[in-house]
Amino acid sequence: MADFKLEAIKCKNCGSGLVVEINDCITYCGSCGSGFEIVHGELQPIEINFSSIAIPGNAEVVYKPFWLIKTNVQILERTAAGGFMKNLFGGSGSETSGTIAFYIPAFYCTLDAMKNLATVFTQKNPVASPQKYNAKLTGFAYGKEDAKKLCEFLLISFEAEKSDTMKTFRYNIDFNSFEILGIPFYKEQDGRFKDAVLGLEIN
Repeated sequence: MADFKLEAIKCKNCGSGLVVEINDCITYCGSCGSGFEIVHGELQPIEINFSSIAIPGNAEVVYKPFWLIKTNVQILERTAAGGFMKNLFGGSGSETSGTIAFYIPAFYCTLDAMKNLATVFTQKNPVASPQKYNAKLTGFAYGKEDAKKLCEFLLISFEAEKSDTMKTFRYNIDFNSFEILGIPFYKEQDGRFKDAVLGLEIN
C-alpha cells in the first residue's frame, strides 16, 4: 500500500490556511481576498469578487460561486432569428457579433436551475460593482473547461428554444476573461435558496 500524506493548503499571498472541499477546483482566501484555481495540484491566481446584497432579507446568507465569463460572440450563420441575441447585442436583431458576459453557476444544481439562473443573470447583467468580502466561498463543481462548454450549451439552447424552427446555427465564441463572482443567497427554512440580487429560487 503506497504511503500518502495530507498537506494543508495555504494562500500564496498571505500564508493563511485555505478551505478546500472535496472536488473543489477553486479556492478563496477569506483573509486577503486572493483567489486560486487548482490546476494539477498547483495554485494559479484567479480573480474572485462578490456581489453586494440588493434584496433585504432575514435568512442566513450563503455565497454561491458563478463563473463570470466575458466573451465575444460572432454569429456565422443563422436561418431562424431569435430574440435572445437581439436583447444581448442591444440592437434590431440583425447584429452578427457582440460582447456577452455569461454568468454560469459554478456550483452543483439541477440543469433546469442552472439554465434559469444563467439565462436571467446573463440577460440582466445585474452586478455592476463586485467587491472583496471576508466570506466563505466553496462548492465549486464546475471548472473553467466545464464553464466554456456550458456557455456554448446555453448559447445553443437559447436559439433552439425559440418559436422558429432553427435549421442552421453556426457561431464562434472568443473567451476573453474568466473570473469568479460570489452571489449572495438566502438559505430559507424549507431548504430552498433565494438569491439576494434578483430573487430567483433554487432547491
